[in-house]
Amino acid sequence: MRRILIAASSAALLVTVAACGNQDSSSSAASSSSCTPKIGKSDLVKAGTLTISTNATLPPMQYLDSSNKIVGMRVDLGDEVAKLLCLTPKFVNIPFDAQIPGVQSGRWDMIDTGMFYTPERAKTIKLVPYEIQGVSVSVAKGNPEKITSEDDLSGKSIAVEAPGYEFDTLTALNKELKAAGKKQVSIRSFTTTADAYQALAAGQVQGVAIVESVTSYYQKDGAFETAVKGMNPAPLALGFGKEKAAEAVAKALNTLRGNGYLAGLFKKYGVTAYSGDLKVTTGEVSTK
Repeated sequence: MRRILIAASSAALLVTVAACGNQDSSSSAASSSSCTPKIGKSDLVKAGTLTISTNATLPPMQYLDSSNKIVGMRVDLGDEVAKLLCLTPKFVNIPFDAQIPGVQSGRWDMIDTGMFYTPERAKTIKLVPYEIQGVSVSVAKGNPEKITSEDDLSGKSIAVEAPGYEFDTLTALNKELKAAGKKQVSIRSFTTTADAYQALAAGQVQGVAIVESVTSYYQKDGAFETAVKGMNPAPLALGFGKEKAAEAVAKALNTLRGNGYLAGLFKKYGVTAYSGDLKVTTGEVSTK
């Protein structure tokens, strides 16, 4: 049985705890009947529909609201992309570790979950970078451990959502700490970000490592604050199994960059735009 969350953070955490299951959430946005889909039925899971996987545990980027509907910045983005492609968006809530195998096997058309771009990942699926995020660390209100830098994480217990970029970032930091003769970070993995914050609220860990847009969201709650920002910044990307779908979405993203939609969306959510070409990308990329 899950522990009862402290009152100051219960609303935000309970919304995301519910996101662990595999749920469907069709967006209210729909394609116009007079609009011809830009992706053919042979390149879609379902003709006329852009099926999008996300891991709805990261408010305000993607999470479940009080009515159990998937909402957030990346849902807004997916809706707008689908609209330009004359497709009906359909979001499915899937644990992160199942998303790449799912898009490879054709269970969904696009991954829209804040997945970090890496050259290794670009060898397995088609990636289109579109935003930049760095890893930040949330701590309890008042920062009782006085954590203000990466070095201050030495010897601390830090929670992450199931191994991913944040886990890799702390693992790389541990190599540096070890080389410097310092204590390493104790990295604890949790199923969801909500579980990680619950552990922080209960005093079981001394911090949570996640992207800054999420730590900023939880800071507004008043129970937590962001102690370290901008670790290991990298592009985030949309992921695809099929080339035509990837190219069509990349074209839509370029339209949204050109008409100012992306700039407005990113400003609203405090996200840094990727300045490189919005296209299917491989190899090393810039973090600017």
